[in-house]
Amino acid sequence: MNRIAMVLVFAFPLAALCQQPSRQAVVRVQKTSLSRAQEIEIGQQFSKQVEREMDVIHNAKIENWLNQIGDKLARTPEANNYPYHFQLVNDNSINAFALPGGPMFVNTGLLKAADNEAEVAGVLAHEMSHVALRHGAAQISKQQTWGSLFQIIGVAAGTLTLDQSGQCGMLCQLTQTGTALGANSVLMKFSRDYERDADLNGARMMAAAGYDPMQLPLFFQKLQKSMGTKTEPRGLALWLADHPATSSRIRYVSQDIRFYPKRDYDASTGEFPEIKKLVATLPPPRPQPGMLILAKENATPRPNLPQGFKDYVANGFSVAYPESWGVGQPQPGSSLYIVPQGGLVKGQNNSEELIAGAMIDYYVPKAGTSTVNLEASTREFIDAMRQGDANLKADSPQRAQVGGKAALKTRLTTRTSLQQDPDQVVYLYTVPRESGLWFLVLAAPHSLLSNFDPIASQMVGTVQFPN
Repeated sequence: MNRIAMVLVFAFPLAALCQQPSRQAVVRVQKTSLSRAQEIEIGQQFSKQVEREMDVIHNAKIENWLNQIGDKLARTPEANNYPYHFQLVNDNSINAFALPGGPMFVNTGLLKAADNEAEVAGVLAHEMSHVALRHGAAQISKQQTWGSLFQIIGVAAGTLTLDQSGQCGMLCQLTQTGTALGANSVLMKFSRDYERDADLNGARMMAAAGYDPMQLPLFFQKLQKSMGTKTEPRGLALWLADHPATSSRIRYVSQDIRFYPKRDYDASTGEFPEIKKLVATLPPPRPQPGMLILAKENATPRPNLPQGFKDYVANGFSVAYPESWGVGQPQPGSSLYIVPQGGLVKGQNNSEELIAGAMIDYYVPKAGTSTVNLEASTREFIDAMRQGDANLKADSPQRAQVGGKAALKTRLTTRTSLQQDPDQVVYLYTVPRESGLWFLVLAAPHSLLSNFDPIASQMVGTVQFPN
Protein backbone atom coordinates (compact mmCIF):
# COMPACT_ATOMS: atom_id res chain seq x y z
CA MET A 1 0.00 0.00 0.00
CA ASN A 2 1.45 3.38 -0.93
CA ARG A 3 1.85 6.21 1.58
CA ILE A 4 -1.14 8.23 0.30
CA ALA A 5 -3.45 5.23 0.57
CA MET A 6 -2.19 4.45 4.08
CA VAL A 7 -2.87 8.00 5.21
CA LEU A 8 -6.38 7.79 3.73
CA VAL A 9 -7.19 4.49 5.43
CA PHE A 10 -5.79 5.31 8.85
CA ALA A 11 -6.56 9.03 9.11
CA PHE A 12 -9.81 8.58 11.01
CA PRO A 13 -8.62 5.88 13.42
CA LEU A 14 -5.51 7.89 14.37
CA ALA A 15 -7.48 11.06 14.91
CA ALA A 16 -9.88 9.11 17.09
CA LEU A 17 -7.05 8.11 19.46
CA CYS A 18 -7.22 11.56 21.01
CA GLN A 19 -10.77 10.88 22.21
CA GLN A 20 -10.94 7.14 22.73
CA PRO A 21 -13.79 5.99 24.99
CA SER A 22 -12.88 4.24 28.22
CA ARG A 23 -15.41 1.46 27.69
CA GLN A 24 -16.92 -0.40 24.76
CA ALA A 25 -20.11 0.98 23.23
CA VAL A 26 -23.34 -0.70 24.31
CA VAL A 27 -25.37 -2.37 21.56
CA ARG A 28 -28.92 -3.29 22.58
CA VAL A 29 -31.34 -5.92 21.37
CA GLN A 30 -34.57 -3.98 20.90
CA LYS A 31 -37.73 -4.72 22.84
CA THR A 32 -40.75 -5.74 20.78
CA SER A 33 -44.19 -7.22 21.30
CA LEU A 34 -43.43 -9.87 18.68
CA SER A 35 -42.23 -13.28 19.80
CA ARG A 36 -39.27 -14.87 18.00
CA ALA A 37 -41.67 -17.40 16.48
CA GLN A 38 -43.78 -14.57 15.04
CA GLU A 39 -40.68 -12.86 13.64
CA ILE A 40 -39.67 -16.08 11.91
CA GLU A 41 -43.18 -16.62 10.55
CA ILE A 42 -43.29 -13.09 9.13
CA GLY A 43 -39.91 -13.57 7.48
CA GLN A 44 -40.95 -16.86 5.91
CA GLN A 45 -44.17 -15.40 4.54
CA PHE A 46 -42.48 -12.40 2.97
CA SER A 47 -39.60 -14.52 1.69
CA LYS A 48 -42.12 -16.16 -0.64
CA GLN A 49 -43.17 -12.73 -1.85
CA VAL A 50 -39.55 -11.72 -2.52
CA GLU A 51 -39.09 -14.81 -4.66
CA ARG A 52 -42.16 -13.89 -6.73
CA GLU A 53 -41.16 -10.26 -7.13
CA MET A 54 -37.40 -10.48 -7.59
CA ASP A 55 -35.25 -12.61 -9.88
CA VAL A 56 -33.92 -14.97 -7.21
CA ILE A 57 -31.24 -17.17 -8.76
CA HIS A 58 -30.81 -20.72 -7.53
CA ASN A 59 -27.16 -21.13 -8.45
CA ALA A 60 -25.74 -23.87 -6.22
CA LYS A 61 -22.13 -22.66 -6.35
CA ILE A 62 -22.91 -19.05 -5.40
CA GLU A 63 -25.60 -19.94 -2.87
CA ASN A 64 -23.33 -22.45 -1.15
CA TRP A 65 -20.59 -19.82 -0.94
CA LEU A 66 -22.93 -17.20 0.51
CA ASN A 67 -24.27 -19.65 3.07
CA GLN A 68 -20.75 -20.77 3.94
CA ILE A 69 -19.91 -17.16 4.87
CA GLY A 70 -23.27 -16.71 6.54
CA ASP A 71 -22.89 -19.87 8.61
CA LYS A 72 -19.57 -18.62 10.01
CA LEU A 73 -21.21 -15.35 10.99
CA ALA A 74 -24.35 -17.07 12.31
CA ARG A 75 -22.33 -19.20 14.76
CA THR A 76 -21.11 -16.09 16.60
CA PRO A 77 -22.89 -14.87 19.76
CA GLU A 78 -23.66 -11.57 18.01
CA ALA A 79 -25.95 -13.38 15.54
CA ASN A 80 -28.42 -14.10 18.37
CA ASN A 81 -29.23 -17.63 17.20
CA TYR A 82 -31.66 -16.93 14.33
CA PRO A 83 -32.13 -19.39 11.40
CA TYR A 84 -30.36 -17.33 8.73
CA HIS A 85 -30.52 -18.41 5.09
CA PHE A 86 -28.95 -16.60 2.12
CA GLN A 87 -30.23 -16.30 -1.44
CA LEU A 88 -28.93 -14.48 -4.50
CA VAL A 89 -30.99 -11.83 -6.32
CA ASN A 90 -30.15 -11.11 -9.96
CA ASP A 91 -30.06 -7.32 -9.75
CA ASN A 92 -27.11 -5.09 -10.57
CA SER A 93 -27.94 -2.47 -7.95
CA ILE A 94 -25.90 -2.46 -4.73
CA ASN A 95 -28.13 -4.01 -2.11
CA ALA A 96 -28.59 -6.73 0.46
CA PHE A 97 -31.43 -6.98 2.94
CA ALA A 98 -32.69 -9.19 5.73
CA LEU A 99 -36.27 -10.09 6.63
CA PRO A 100 -37.34 -10.59 10.25
CA GLY A 101 -36.35 -13.99 11.54
CA GLY A 102 -33.42 -14.59 9.22
CA PRO A 103 -34.12 -14.80 5.44
CA MET A 104 -31.32 -12.89 3.67
CA PHE A 105 -31.15 -11.65 0.07
CA VAL A 106 -27.94 -10.49 -1.65
CA ASN A 107 -27.89 -8.66 -4.99
CA THR A 108 -25.43 -9.63 -7.71
CA GLY A 109 -24.53 -5.92 -7.89
CA LEU A 110 -23.08 -6.12 -4.39
CA LEU A 111 -20.82 -9.04 -5.36
CA LYS A 112 -19.70 -7.17 -8.48
CA ALA A 113 -18.80 -4.09 -6.42
CA ALA A 114 -16.83 -6.00 -3.78
CA ASP A 115 -13.10 -6.68 -4.15
CA ASN A 116 -12.74 -9.41 -1.55
CA GLU A 117 -14.73 -11.83 0.57
CA ALA A 118 -14.37 -9.79 3.75
CA GLU A 119 -16.22 -6.86 2.14
CA VAL A 120 -19.13 -9.17 1.33
CA ALA A 121 -19.01 -10.62 4.85
CA GLY A 122 -19.15 -7.10 6.27
CA VAL A 123 -22.38 -6.27 4.45
CA LEU A 124 -23.90 -9.62 5.42
CA ALA A 125 -22.93 -9.10 9.05
CA HIS A 126 -24.46 -5.62 9.03
CA GLU A 127 -27.77 -6.89 7.60
CA MET A 128 -27.79 -9.93 9.90
CA SER A 129 -27.37 -7.54 12.81
CA HIS A 130 -30.68 -5.88 11.98
CA VAL A 131 -32.24 -9.31 12.57
CA ALA A 132 -30.13 -10.16 15.62
CA LEU A 133 -30.94 -6.82 17.26
CA ARG A 134 -34.63 -7.18 16.32
CA HIS A 135 -34.78 -3.87 14.48
CA GLY A 136 -37.52 -4.87 12.03
CA ALA A 137 -39.69 -6.29 14.81
CA ALA A 138 -39.18 -3.14 16.86
CA GLN A 139 -40.22 -0.96 13.92
CA ILE A 140 -43.45 -2.92 13.67
CA SER A 141 -44.16 -2.61 17.38
CA LYS A 142 -43.51 1.13 17.41
CA GLN A 143 -46.10 1.67 14.71
CA GLN A 144 -48.54 -0.63 16.52
CA THR A 145 -48.94 -2.66 13.35
CA TRP A 146 -47.65 -5.92 12.07
CA GLY A 147 -46.27 -4.10 9.07
CA SER A 148 -45.90 -5.23 5.49
CA LEU A 149 -43.11 -5.06 2.96
CA PHE A 150 -45.40 -4.98 -0.01
CA GLN A 151 -48.19 -2.93 -1.48
CA ILE A 152 -51.63 -4.19 -0.55
CA ILE A 153 -54.30 -1.72 -1.52
CA GLY A 154 -57.80 -1.11 -0.39
CA VAL A 155 -59.30 -4.58 -0.02
CA ALA A 156 -60.97 -5.45 3.29
CA ALA A 157 -58.76 -8.47 3.86
CA GLY A 158 -59.93 -9.20 7.38
CA THR A 159 -62.56 -11.59 6.04
CA LEU A 160 -59.84 -13.69 4.41
CA THR A 161 -57.54 -14.68 7.21
CA LEU A 162 -59.66 -14.79 10.34
CA ASP A 163 -58.48 -17.21 12.98
CA GLN A 164 -60.69 -19.84 14.57
CA SER A 165 -62.09 -17.37 17.07
CA GLY A 166 -63.22 -15.07 14.29
CA GLN A 167 -60.57 -12.48 15.10
CA CYS A 168 -58.11 -10.93 12.68
CA GLY A 169 -55.01 -13.13 12.91
CA MET A 170 -51.39 -12.22 12.22
CA LEU A 171 -51.51 -12.62 8.45
CA CYS A 172 -54.81 -10.77 8.36
CA GLN A 173 -53.16 -7.85 10.16
CA LEU A 174 -50.20 -8.03 7.82
CA THR A 175 -52.48 -7.32 4.89
CA GLN A 176 -54.21 -4.33 6.44
CA THR A 177 -51.19 -2.04 6.73
CA GLY A 178 -49.30 -2.39 3.46
CA THR A 179 -46.47 -0.15 2.38
CA ALA A 180 -44.44 -0.29 -0.82
CA LEU A 181 -41.18 -2.23 -0.77
CA GLY A 182 -38.37 0.30 -0.78
CA ALA A 183 -36.77 3.08 1.19
CA ASN A 184 -39.89 3.95 3.20
CA SER A 185 -40.87 0.42 4.14
CA VAL A 186 -41.51 -0.18 7.83
CA LEU A 187 -39.12 -3.13 7.83
CA MET A 188 -36.46 -1.74 5.49
CA LYS A 189 -35.74 1.78 6.72
CA PHE A 190 -33.96 2.11 10.04
CA SER A 191 -32.89 5.05 12.17
CA ARG A 192 -29.26 6.16 12.31
CA ASP A 193 -29.02 4.71 15.81
CA TYR A 194 -30.17 1.33 14.52
CA GLU A 195 -27.69 1.57 11.63
CA ARG A 196 -24.85 2.42 14.03
CA ASP A 197 -25.70 -0.53 16.26
CA ALA A 198 -25.85 -2.80 13.20
CA ASP A 199 -22.38 -1.57 12.20
CA LEU A 200 -20.93 -2.22 15.64
CA ASN A 201 -22.64 -5.57 16.10
CA GLY A 202 -21.71 -6.53 12.52
CA ALA A 203 -18.05 -5.64 13.09
CA ARG A 204 -17.99 -7.72 16.29
CA MET A 205 -19.67 -10.57 14.41
CA MET A 206 -17.04 -10.36 11.66
CA ALA A 207 -14.15 -10.41 14.12
CA ALA A 208 -15.61 -13.37 16.02
CA ALA A 209 -15.98 -15.25 12.71
CA GLY A 210 -12.41 -14.44 11.65
CA TYR A 211 -12.99 -11.58 9.18
CA ASP A 212 -11.23 -8.21 9.41
CA PRO A 213 -13.94 -5.94 10.91
CA MET A 214 -12.48 -2.78 9.34
CA GLN A 215 -13.54 -4.11 5.93
CA LEU A 216 -17.11 -3.17 6.81
CA PRO A 217 -16.65 0.64 6.99
CA LEU A 218 -13.83 0.69 4.43
CA PHE A 219 -16.07 -0.95 1.84
CA PHE A 220 -18.55 1.89 2.29
CA GLN A 221 -15.69 4.37 1.99
CA LYS A 222 -14.61 2.80 -1.29
CA LEU A 223 -18.15 2.93 -2.66
CA GLN A 224 -18.60 6.53 -1.54
CA LYS A 225 -15.51 7.55 -3.51
CA SER A 226 -17.04 6.23 -6.73
CA MET A 227 -20.13 8.46 -6.41
CA GLY A 228 -20.38 10.94 -9.23
CA THR A 229 -17.97 9.00 -11.41
CA LYS A 230 -18.52 6.92 -14.53
CA THR A 231 -17.87 3.81 -12.44
CA GLU A 232 -20.56 4.55 -9.85
CA PRO A 233 -22.47 1.30 -9.22
CA ARG A 234 -26.19 1.28 -9.82
CA GLY A 235 -28.24 2.15 -6.73
CA LEU A 236 -25.23 3.40 -4.79
CA ALA A 237 -26.70 6.79 -3.85
CA LEU A 238 -29.81 5.14 -2.36
CA TRP A 239 -27.73 2.58 -0.49
CA LEU A 240 -25.45 5.14 1.12
CA ALA A 241 -28.27 7.59 1.87
CA ASP A 242 -29.80 5.11 4.33
CA HIS A 243 -26.60 4.68 6.35
CA PRO A 244 -24.41 6.87 8.57
CA ALA A 245 -21.61 8.98 7.10
CA THR A 246 -18.61 6.85 6.19
CA SER A 247 -16.22 8.93 8.34
CA SER A 248 -18.37 8.28 11.41
CA ARG A 249 -18.50 4.57 10.70
CA ILE A 250 -14.72 4.30 10.43
CA ARG A 251 -14.33 6.25 13.69
CA TYR A 252 -16.71 4.29 15.88
CA VAL A 253 -15.75 0.88 14.45
CA SER A 254 -12.06 1.74 14.97
CA GLN A 255 -12.77 2.72 18.57
CA ASP A 256 -14.70 -0.48 19.14
CA ILE A 257 -11.96 -2.71 17.74
CA ARG A 258 -9.65 -1.66 20.61
CA PHE A 259 -11.76 -3.83 22.92
CA TYR A 260 -11.69 -6.98 20.72
CA PRO A 261 -9.56 -10.00 21.67
CA LYS A 262 -6.38 -10.18 19.59
CA ARG A 263 -6.61 -12.71 16.76
CA ASP A 264 -5.69 -13.35 13.14
CA TYR A 265 -8.34 -12.59 10.55
CA ASP A 266 -8.07 -15.58 8.24
CA ALA A 267 -11.64 -16.75 7.62
CA SER A 268 -11.68 -16.33 3.83
CA THR A 269 -12.80 -19.37 1.85
CA GLY A 270 -10.48 -18.46 -1.01
CA GLU A 271 -13.35 -18.81 -3.49
CA PHE A 272 -14.12 -15.14 -4.09
CA PRO A 273 -12.24 -14.76 -7.44
CA GLU A 274 -14.11 -17.75 -8.85
CA ILE A 275 -17.46 -16.47 -7.53
CA LYS A 276 -16.78 -13.03 -9.02
CA LYS A 277 -16.19 -14.54 -12.47
CA LEU A 278 -19.31 -16.70 -12.16
CA VAL A 279 -21.51 -13.73 -11.20
CA ALA A 280 -20.26 -11.85 -14.29
CA THR A 281 -21.59 -14.64 -16.55
CA LEU A 282 -25.15 -14.59 -15.20
CA PRO A 283 -27.89 -13.60 -17.68
CA PRO A 284 -29.70 -10.26 -17.35
CA PRO A 285 -32.51 -10.24 -14.75
CA ARG A 286 -36.02 -11.08 -15.90
CA PRO A 287 -39.21 -9.48 -14.60
CA GLN A 288 -40.97 -11.75 -12.14
CA PRO A 289 -44.73 -12.42 -11.97
CA GLY A 290 -45.05 -11.08 -8.44
CA MET A 291 -43.60 -7.73 -9.49
CA LEU A 292 -45.65 -7.50 -12.68
CA ILE A 293 -48.99 -7.64 -10.83
CA LEU A 294 -48.04 -4.84 -8.41
CA ALA A 295 -49.19 -1.29 -9.00
CA LYS A 296 -46.74 0.77 -11.03
CA GLU A 297 -45.24 3.62 -9.03
CA ASN A 298 -46.37 7.13 -10.02
CA ALA A 299 -48.56 5.77 -12.80
CA THR A 300 -51.12 8.08 -14.41
CA PRO A 301 -54.64 6.64 -14.78
CA ARG A 302 -55.73 6.29 -18.38
CA PRO A 303 -58.42 8.60 -19.77
CA ASN A 304 -61.70 7.52 -21.40
CA LEU A 305 -62.44 4.62 -19.07
CA PRO A 306 -66.02 3.28 -18.83
CA GLN A 307 -68.20 5.45 -16.63
CA GLY A 308 -67.92 4.50 -12.96
CA PHE A 309 -64.64 2.64 -13.47
CA LYS A 310 -61.20 3.16 -11.87
CA ASP A 311 -57.85 2.26 -13.37
CA TYR A 312 -55.30 -0.20 -12.02
CA VAL A 313 -51.96 0.31 -13.75
CA ALA A 314 -49.62 -2.55 -12.86
CA ASN A 315 -46.03 -3.08 -13.90
CA GLY A 316 -47.09 -5.69 -16.46
CA PHE A 317 -50.58 -4.61 -17.56
CA SER A 318 -53.46 -2.19 -17.01
CA VAL A 319 -57.09 -2.99 -16.27
CA ALA A 320 -60.09 -0.91 -15.20
CA TYR A 321 -62.69 -2.03 -12.67
CA PRO A 322 -65.87 -0.72 -10.99
CA GLU A 323 -64.98 2.03 -8.54
CA SER A 324 -66.97 0.35 -5.75
CA TRP A 325 -64.69 -2.70 -5.88
CA GLY A 326 -61.45 -3.14 -3.91
CA VAL A 327 -57.98 -4.12 -5.12
CA GLY A 328 -55.37 -6.03 -3.17
CA GLN A 329 -53.42 -9.10 -2.20
CA PRO A 330 -54.99 -10.84 0.80
CA GLN A 331 -51.67 -12.28 1.94
CA PRO A 332 -48.00 -12.09 0.93
CA GLY A 333 -47.21 -13.86 -2.33
CA SER A 334 -50.84 -14.25 -3.40
CA SER A 335 -52.51 -13.29 -6.66
CA LEU A 336 -54.07 -9.88 -7.28
CA TYR A 337 -57.80 -9.71 -6.51
CA ILE A 338 -60.28 -7.08 -7.67
CA VAL A 339 -63.55 -7.78 -5.94
CA PRO A 340 -66.83 -6.27 -4.73
CA GLN A 341 -67.64 -6.38 -1.02
CA GLY A 342 -67.92 -10.01 0.02
CA GLY A 343 -66.27 -11.22 -3.17
CA LEU A 344 -63.59 -13.13 -1.25
CA VAL A 345 -63.96 -15.50 1.67
CA LYS A 346 -61.57 -17.63 3.64
CA GLY A 347 -61.19 -21.05 2.06
CA GLN A 348 -59.60 -24.26 3.25
CA ASN A 349 -56.06 -24.12 4.69
CA ASN A 350 -56.30 -20.32 4.99
CA SER A 351 -56.48 -20.00 1.20
CA GLU A 352 -58.67 -17.44 -0.56
CA GLU A 353 -61.89 -18.43 -2.28
CA LEU A 354 -63.11 -16.14 -5.03
CA ILE A 355 -66.90 -15.86 -4.88
CA ALA A 356 -67.36 -12.92 -7.25
CA GLY A 357 -64.96 -10.57 -9.00
CA ALA A 358 -61.58 -10.90 -10.68
CA MET A 359 -58.24 -12.54 -10.01
CA ILE A 360 -55.09 -11.76 -12.05
CA ASP A 361 -51.70 -13.44 -12.06
CA TYR A 362 -49.19 -15.34 -14.18
CA TYR A 363 -49.03 -19.12 -14.51
CA VAL A 364 -45.48 -20.41 -15.02
CA PRO A 365 -45.52 -23.62 -17.12
CA LYS A 366 -43.68 -26.68 -15.79
CA ALA A 367 -41.09 -26.32 -18.56
CA GLY A 368 -40.42 -22.69 -17.64
CA THR A 369 -41.17 -19.33 -19.20
CA SER A 370 -39.17 -20.04 -22.35
CA THR A 371 -41.94 -22.37 -23.55
CA VAL A 372 -45.12 -20.33 -23.01
CA ASN A 373 -47.47 -21.62 -25.71
CA LEU A 374 -51.02 -20.26 -25.66
CA GLU A 375 -52.87 -23.53 -26.24
CA ALA A 376 -50.54 -25.93 -24.44
CA SER A 377 -49.92 -23.68 -21.45
CA THR A 378 -53.63 -22.92 -21.05
CA ARG A 379 -54.43 -26.63 -21.14
CA GLU A 380 -51.72 -27.33 -18.55
CA PHE A 381 -53.04 -24.53 -16.34
CA ILE A 382 -56.63 -25.82 -16.47
CA ASP A 383 -55.45 -29.37 -15.73
CA ALA A 384 -53.58 -28.03 -12.68
CA MET A 385 -56.75 -26.29 -11.46
CA ARG A 386 -58.74 -29.50 -11.93
CA GLN A 387 -56.38 -31.33 -9.59
CA GLY A 388 -57.40 -28.98 -6.79
CA ASP A 389 -61.10 -28.77 -7.66
CA ALA A 390 -63.04 -31.94 -8.41
CA ASN A 391 -66.11 -29.86 -9.40
CA LEU A 392 -64.30 -27.91 -12.12
CA LYS A 393 -65.57 -28.43 -15.67
CA ALA A 394 -64.19 -26.64 -18.71
CA ASP A 395 -65.73 -25.89 -22.12
CA SER A 396 -63.55 -25.83 -25.22
CA PRO A 397 -61.38 -22.69 -25.34
CA GLN A 398 -62.39 -19.98 -27.80
CA ARG A 399 -60.06 -17.63 -29.67
CA ALA A 400 -60.13 -14.06 -28.38
CA GLN A 401 -58.22 -10.77 -28.30
CA VAL A 402 -57.15 -9.22 -24.99
CA GLY A 403 -55.19 -5.99 -24.98
CA GLY A 404 -54.45 -6.42 -28.66
CA LYS A 405 -52.85 -9.83 -28.04
CA ALA A 406 -53.92 -13.30 -29.13
CA ALA A 407 -55.78 -14.92 -26.25
CA LEU A 408 -58.02 -17.79 -25.29
CA LYS A 409 -61.33 -17.51 -23.46
CA THR A 410 -62.42 -20.61 -21.56
CA ARG A 411 -65.76 -20.92 -19.77
CA LEU A 412 -65.51 -22.93 -16.57
CA THR A 413 -68.09 -24.03 -14.05
CA THR A 414 -67.59 -25.15 -10.45
CA ARG A 415 -69.15 -24.97 -7.02
CA THR A 416 -68.21 -22.63 -4.17
CA SER A 417 -68.78 -22.78 -0.43
CA LEU A 418 -71.63 -20.23 -0.76
CA GLN A 419 -74.48 -22.32 0.62
CA GLN A 420 -77.37 -20.33 -0.79
CA ASP A 421 -75.90 -20.04 -4.30
CA PRO A 422 -73.00 -22.49 -4.81
CA ASP A 423 -73.02 -22.81 -8.63
CA GLN A 424 -70.36 -20.55 -10.13
CA VAL A 425 -69.40 -19.56 -13.66
CA VAL A 426 -65.80 -18.57 -14.39
CA TYR A 427 -64.45 -16.86 -17.50
CA LEU A 428 -60.73 -17.56 -17.88
CA TYR A 429 -58.72 -15.36 -20.26
CA THR A 430 -55.12 -16.38 -20.98
CA VAL A 431 -52.37 -14.50 -22.84
CA PRO A 432 -48.76 -15.71 -23.33
CA ARG A 433 -46.23 -13.23 -21.96
CA GLU A 434 -42.47 -13.25 -21.36
CA SER A 435 -42.80 -14.08 -17.66
CA GLY A 436 -45.48 -16.73 -17.99
CA LEU A 437 -49.09 -17.23 -19.02
CA TRP A 438 -50.95 -14.09 -17.95
CA PHE A 439 -54.46 -14.91 -16.83
CA LEU A 440 -57.59 -13.04 -15.85
CA VAL A 441 -60.29 -14.92 -13.96
CA LEU A 442 -63.75 -13.37 -13.83
CA ALA A 443 -66.17 -15.27 -11.61
CA ALA A 444 -69.69 -14.92 -10.28
CA PRO A 445 -72.50 -17.09 -8.92
CA HIS A 446 -74.66 -18.42 -11.75
CA SER A 447 -77.69 -16.49 -10.52
CA LEU A 448 -75.85 -13.14 -10.88
CA LEU A 449 -74.55 -13.59 -14.43
CA SER A 450 -77.07 -11.20 -16.01
CA ASN A 451 -75.62 -8.35 -13.97
CA PHE A 452 -72.04 -9.60 -13.96
CA ASP A 453 -71.51 -10.33 -17.68
CA PRO A 454 -71.61 -6.66 -18.84
CA ILE A 455 -69.09 -5.70 -16.13
CA ALA A 456 -66.82 -8.58 -17.11
CA SER A 457 -66.93 -7.59 -20.78
CA GLN A 458 -66.08 -3.97 -19.91
CA MET A 459 -63.14 -5.05 -17.77
CA VAL A 460 -61.71 -7.27 -20.49
CA GLY A 461 -62.05 -4.42 -22.97
CA THR A 462 -59.87 -2.15 -20.81
CA VAL A 463 -56.89 -4.54 -20.55
CA GLN A 464 -53.66 -3.22 -22.02
CA PHE A 465 -50.09 -4.53 -22.04
CA PRO A 466 -47.00 -2.32 -22.23
CA ASN A 467 -45.84 -3.94 -25.49
